[in-house]
Amino acid sequence: MQENAGNKIELNKKIMAGVIIVAVVISLLASWIYFCPTVFRTSILYGQRVINTFSYYVLKNKPHFYYLEIEKNGKDLRVEAGDALEINYRDEFVIKSVASDDLGGEFVSATIDGTGKAGNHIGVLFRGIEFVNHIMQSGMLAKDAQAVNVYKVTIAYQKEKIDTVPIRVKILPQDWLRVAKESGDVGVQIEYLKKAVAQNTGDVGVRKLLASIYLRQNRAEEAALLYADVLRIKPDDTAAAKELARCHLKVNRADQAVEILSNLVRQQPQDAEAYAMLGLAFSHQKLWNKAIESYVQAVGLDPENHPVRLRLAEAYEKADKAGAATEQYQYITTHSQDAAPAWRALGDSYLRKKNYDRAIESYTQVIKSNPKDAAAYANLATAYGGQGNAKEEMANLQKAVALMPDEPIIHFNLAAAYERRKKTDEAIKEYSYVLKKNPDDADALERLADLTFKNKKYDQAAKYYEKLVRKYPHKADGFAKLGFAYGEMRQYALSAENYEKAIKLGAKDQTMYNNLAYTYTKLGREKEAVKYYEKTTPTQQTLGMMGSYYIRDKKYAQAIKYYQKMVKLEPKKASSYAGLGYAYLASGNPDKAIENYLKALKYDREDDEIYANLGDAYEKKGLYSEALKAYKSAYEINPETRVGGKIPRLRIQLMQKKN
Repeated sequence: MQENAGNKIELNKKIMAGVIIVAVVISLLASWIYFCPTVFRTSILYGQRVINTFSYYVLKNKPHFYYLEIEKNGKDLRVEAGDALEINYRDEFVIKSVASDDLGGEFVSATIDGTGKAGNHIGVLFRGIEFVNHIMQSGMLAKDAQAVNVYKVTIAYQKEKIDTVPIRVKILPQDWLRVAKESGDVGVQIEYLKKAVAQNTGDVGVRKLLASIYLRQNRAEEAALLYADVLRIKPDDTAAAKELARCHLKVNRADQAVEILSNLVRQQPQDAEAYAMLGLAFSHQKLWNKAIESYVQAVGLDPENHPVRLRLAEAYEKADKAGAATEQYQYITTHSQDAAPAWRALGDSYLRKKNYDRAIESYTQVIKSNPKDAAAYANLATAYGGQGNAKEEMANLQKAVALMPDEPIIHFNLAAAYERRKKTDEAIKEYSYVLKKNPDDADALERLADLTFKNKKYDQAAKYYEKLVRKYPHKADGFAKLGFAYGEMRQYALSAENYEKAIKLGAKDQTMYNNLAYTYTKLGREKEAVKYYEKTTPTQQTLGMMGSYYIRDKKYAQAIKYYQKMVKLEPKKASSYAGLGYAYLASGNPDKAIENYLKALKYDREDDEIYANLGDAYEKKGLYSEALKAYKSAYEINPETRVGGKIPRLRIQLMQKKN
């Protein structure tokens, strides 16, 4: 009982103390309102804090949060509860303290969530650029947004959250440009710069930077759109106009480039570069005289621009003004410190004109300035080859190969030189190297096919021709040669198939017709064979084959026609008349058969088959004694003759007839 009484007394004391404190606070507030009405509203806040502080210290409730004391870029500021802390990439800030009912701040902490740094962040230095970079690289920023609230300051009392302050991170156009420049990935650069362009509608610099990257990536269409946008913003931007013209030239819109550059030279008649670009645009259109006019203007304004003079000389050549071209080349060779391009162009010009002596002089000058110029040695070899100087041609080709051992073009030229000198094995080796380095080189493939074909290496030739006909399915020659190669390899079905393709593509070569007919014969397709033999120049053999076929087909008139052609082709050959006699006999005309067999015997009396056939004709006509005489002649020449058995029978017939 005494203990309970003591507790009640203690509680009463606390209540009395609370009442006294409240009374004091109310008295103070009443006095403040009476004497300072102008600050009444602010006083309410302070009064509320007094009450909250009482609640925290006396009633042991959680403290209330009021504001953050922050130093940003060397200046102090307060961020009240319900407000946000705004930062950009330039800012540096420190949370100095937290204003709350915990006046000493002993149990209160402030932590910036999402930084990866644990613990209490009061007194810790933070940089805005770290927040900005993280947002940009993580893709947190919504499309077209310029700020994001992804970070916050969490205020905690004894590790229990009592409030938060959002951090608003602003993304400026400069951020996209800055991050783009820092990135080594072109794709990333482009994406950042596109966002910078979208956020800054009037910035030509960012657009030019993005356009230049597009050009380096051969994305001329996208670059052109940006340069056009620059000119919309700044119509007098000469550099952008020139770059837009370059874009048009890259995508074969020379007309639009000419329009832009023509306007530019009208506005700025002293701009040598614009005239030079206009000349290039006209060159794209193959308007060589207009190109020359523009290049002449450019050279007049800038006489020592030797690359433009070189283009002027090339335009003169295209316009068939060789003298004027040579004059420009020679000017460069005597005035430029880098005359090699002009000497090379002179050499090429002389080479085209087959002026080999001058070409050699020019390429020699190129080599003097650059002794390791493989292309110059290769061209020099061509000039020596034109002179017929095989020794120097090969020597210079070998130098070119030594300098550029992996260059297929030089190996091709070397192969061609070997081929001209009938060094087939060496040529095949070089062409094979070219094809290994560049499997799509159709010229090397064709040369290899033809050389292996000539060398009768038909299995290799067939492999090359197979590739060639896949590459050029509309060229008959490849199929014809492939047909021949397969024929020589006795692959008659493949041979016939490729010959047929060649004919469908328009080939009309009689040798090929003859080969195809022969192939059909090998395949047992006599009808198709005859069809193509009829398209060829007749020979004794083919005429005989066709005549024999038509006899078997019982088309005797056709057979007689071909055997008559045989007689005309070789009128003093027994086989011609023998064949015609056989055709007449098969057709049921023994008289004509006898006539032709007798003619055949004038040219060959030792052919038992002619006598045998003559006997058949006599027997059909009922002239048995003449038939017997013919059969005996056949037997005397060849006791194995097919008509040997007919002799006794005919003798009996004749004896019976006499009786």
